[in-house]
Amino acid sequence: MVTIEQAQRIIHRMRDEFDSHDFINDYMTLYERDYVCLLMEKIDSEDIFRTVNSLIGKFLTDNQGELEIAKTDRKPSRNVRGNETENQRWMKKS
Repeated sequence: MVTIEQAQRIIHRMRDEFDSHDFINDYMTLYERDYVCLLMEKIDSEDIFRTVNSLIGKFLTDNQGELEIAKTDRKPSRNVRGNETENQRWMKKS
């Protein structure tokens, strides 16, 4: 799973407002091997990408205090498959 250190590095690179898809895309770029390992762990899932990306979103939610981010609203954006789906938006606290 994503570590706090990895998430902090990614969030540091983000604009003050970003969404979960932005975070996931950077995670895939910076930690490609880790992302692929997460996909492989969920290989038996009917929708592997959705399952893994939901886990990453839950990680952000569960750790938003430590990561100094806060949920804002939900808006559509392009997911890793290029499809427009509703998605959580975030704001940096600092």
